[in-house]
Amino acid sequence: MNTFLSKKLKNKELPSYFALLFLVLISFSATSQLDGKALFKQNCASCHHPAKNLTGPLLKGAKAKWEAAGDDIYAWVKNPQAQYDAGVKSALAINYMVGGMPGQAVNNEEIDAILKYVDEWTAPVTVAGAAEVAAGPAIESNNTWLMWLIIGGILSMLIVALWGVRKQLYYAVRERNQGEEIDEDEESVAKEVKGWMGKNLKLVSVLGFVLTCTLAYYGAEELYKVGLVPENYNPEQPIEFNHSIHAGTNEIDCQYCHNSASKSKSAGIPTVNVCMNCHKGIQEGADEKGTREIAKIHAAAGYDVDKRAYTGKTEPVKWVKVHNMPDHVYFNHAQHVAVGKIECENCHGDVKTYKTGKVSGTETINNLKLEGKKIVKLTKPLLTMGWCIECHNTAEVSTADSKYYDDIHERLKSDKELYKSVMEDGKVKVKELGGWECSKCHY
Repeated sequence: MNTFLSKKLKNKELPSYFALLFLVLISFSATSQLDGKALFKQNCASCHHPAKNLTGPLLKGAKAKWEAAGDDIYAWVKNPQAQYDAGVKSALAINYMVGGMPGQAVNNEEIDAILKYVDEWTAPVTVAGAAEVAAGPAIESNNTWLMWLIIGGILSMLIVALWGVRKQLYYAVRERNQGEEIDEDEESVAKEVKGWMGKNLKLVSVLGFVLTCTLAYYGAEELYKVGLVPENYNPEQPIEFNHSIHAGTNEIDCQYCHNSASKSKSAGIPTVNVCMNCHKGIQEGADEKGTREIAKIHAAAGYDVDKRAYTGKTEPVKWVKVHNMPDHVYFNHAQHVAVGKIECENCHGDVKTYKTGKVSGTETINNLKLEGKKIVKLTKPLLTMGWCIECHNTAEVSTADSKYYDDIHERLKSDKELYKSVMEDGKVKVKELGGWECSKCHY
């Protein structure tokens, strides 16, 4: 043995072994710390919090309490019902109800890691303003037209006032110099304007023509917008649900809340029960405002935080619909999400940056660069017929993973010319599969 060690030392390999062992120990220690957090989230977090009573009691200091009572906390975690039935005083002390906590499939080492994590747990420090930064920039309303209207009104009043001052000064000077009495008709602004227009008839005609054309153009443009949902439409909601925190920071998938998007015509609005899956445990927000909004969810669900129980007194949440399709238009989410593989962002924009739900814009969506996601770039206004038609003429359809398209191909083969025209470029567009047929979208 000594000879072996001397050879290793001679070859200067022993320090390398010690370094490797040291790295393994560090790695094992870091893994153990991470495992405690991961195990807690996997096995305990749905009912417990390290420092607050939720569905189950807080866990911080639980190990010390059980050891002080002389009871086996490992046996409790693995089979709480047996501990309660046996009359173990620690089990009885927490007033465990039959059918409450299920036994956990964890070993003693994993239990130690969990208890170590909760005992060392400290509340995360919230930096002032962090919630606003995470929420992204506030949505600014476009009031440019109102600004110009106000400026135009002020300028008009200023012109009329200056005109009146000018006339008064003119008549005062004329009366002083010539001693003439001023005829009331001559003082009429209307008469003076008529006289000026008569002398400058050509200029007035050109200005009138330009003004008429301008009003007609902008009038037609505004009439064209009737029925359109304006870009950045962002109605006030009864609960200020922050998409940037849920979909952005916490990376919650869109379909966790809008779970019918891939199954039915409507994407669906999540029920309060879906919210309570998380907020039964998460009772505080990043700031006072967030906590206040979470309290509205509890009120809607009829959940008493202090008693950790439902009261049965619920309140409906009257959400304001953001995207509205006309009654005569048929749109199916499942067909686009599950079959067409259209990304949510292609119609809704980068929701991960929104505070509350809003209507995005064509230019905004075209500028999106999302890793691993393909955005179909369009030019027509969002939610218009032209927008849908352009997408159906632009978007390529993947026919590889759907038996639905296999059936269509078989039907097309009966018309060789049509089949050739569809497949000659090697790309299949929605239009070529009947996406421009009126009855596809209109009742």
